[in-house]
Amino acid sequence: MAGTSLADLAAAAAVATEPTIISAALPKPGGVDPLGLRQINFDLMDQVFPGLNNVARHVRPFVLVTWAWRRAKQLAENRRARQLPVDHLRDFVDRIEVIYAWSQFLRDPMADLPGRQVLNPLIQADRWVFGGSAWQKRRETRRYSTAFTAPVNYGPALKTLGWVLPHREHSDVLLASEASQPALDAFEAKIADRLDHPAFSKFGKVVVTVQEAQSWAEGWALDRITEVERSVMARMLFGSGAPDTRRNGGALMLAATKHVGGADEQEIRRAMAGLPSAFTPSTELLQARDAWRRIQVRQLFRFALEALFYWTLSQLIEGPRSTGALVDAFLLHAGRPMDGSARKWLGNQSFSGMGPIELINDIETSLATSSHPDLTQAIATALSFSIAEAPEHGQLFERADRLPLARARREAEAWAEQPARDFVRHILESWVLAQHVYWSVGRGLADARARGKTILRLKVVLEEDGWTMAPGATLRNPPRPTPDRLQTAITLSQECGLMA
Repeated sequence: MAGTSLADLAAAAAVATEPTIISAALPKPGGVDPLGLRQINFDLMDQVFPGLNNVARHVRPFVLVTWAWRRAKQLAENRRARQLPVDHLRDFVDRIEVIYAWSQFLRDPMADLPGRQVLNPLIQADRWVFGGSAWQKRRETRRYSTAFTAPVNYGPALKTLGWVLPHREHSDVLLASEASQPALDAFEAKIADRLDHPAFSKFGKVVVTVQEAQSWAEGWALDRITEVERSVMARMLFGSGAPDTRRNGGALMLAATKHVGGADEQEIRRAMAGLPSAFTPSTELLQARDAWRRIQVRQLFRFALEALFYWTLSQLIEGPRSTGALVDAFLLHAGRPMDGSARKWLGNQSFSGMGPIELINDIETSLATSSHPDLTQAIATALSFSIAEAPEHGQLFERADRLPLARARREAEAWAEQPARDFVRHILESWVLAQHVYWSVGRGLADARARGKTILRLKVVLEEDGWTMAPGATLRNPPRPTPDRLQTAITLSQECGLMA
């Protein structure tokens, strides 16, 4: 239901004669990026694995969606109509997506596809009518969330990997690329048994039964792609059809896989990131290795600050605390001398045998323990390591208000000769609390202007007694490292036969 506009409120106030009870506003707690730091992570990932995301990790959905657009175009041409509404084409593609997902969830309830929860009523149904108001509502619900072509799923990668091209006149219409045609032909040969069914051969309202969906499941199963599909995706992913950046990132990953002797994601990530790993890539891959390490160091820095924010919230559960009290509590348990300069506090540790992956693991382990006994030590070590490895200069996409590492390094250098306690206070006040308030309020205002989400992002407020939990805020799940597309690259490489 749409929210009440300011004009509506003004009109209601003009005719009101007495106070009125209104329903309470109940925004949902949320905000997966409480400090606004994660966009830099994603931008850095584009320097190693551009065009990939953390969701589009199977070959068959790429083929399925591309084939559906080609099939829709063929059906439109066969009708010889002068003009066919664009929504007829989209409706056909949406139908094919849903029938496919339905059949695969019937085959395997845990199939790695978007929309299992949204499609649950369909999975349980005996038949489904693809037409009418219920179907239109489901289409609208899926379009920007669980549809394969949604921006958060396979949509962007379909274009960046080269499976589809945008129509020159209709932005909502996609065209199968020339490079994808062999894969589409091989796929179509596998599903020849159903092409005469109305669901695959006509526009408009059609009915599909659960028995039909089940009978189609094996023929286009998620894990049974053809050799032609494999070769086409391999070429698009890391072969001649890929940009140099992604091709080098893939070569680095495959070389690291050989070095570790397996496909364990964490071991590959660690090897790709350089020291303390003994893996040394070939000269032409050193630039990709350095770019990957920058991602992991930034990941460590971001994760350490979000963990510090989480620790701060845990300190406020019992009641308000001043900044000074929070700083003292952090320093007391950080395992470092509290006297001396910020330089001494940052450099009071040897990083021998440590790398960004190891330090991320230390924070994760501490967060997984109920009382978090070693969390402040893990955070302090991570911050010291991140600042030590921070570049002198940032990159163009690293906005200052997202706290790039180059800015953190400059500020650390400016505080170097100041007391350690004052520097830690700066970290807590500026890098964590002020950063959180700035982004929470900014995003809340943007949502309000766009009449978008109603999410309680602000978790702390400053009152007379000190920092306290915002009304309605709770200590939710601890932060986690942001997925860095490596699992997608591994899964697609395995399905393409590039990796065992």
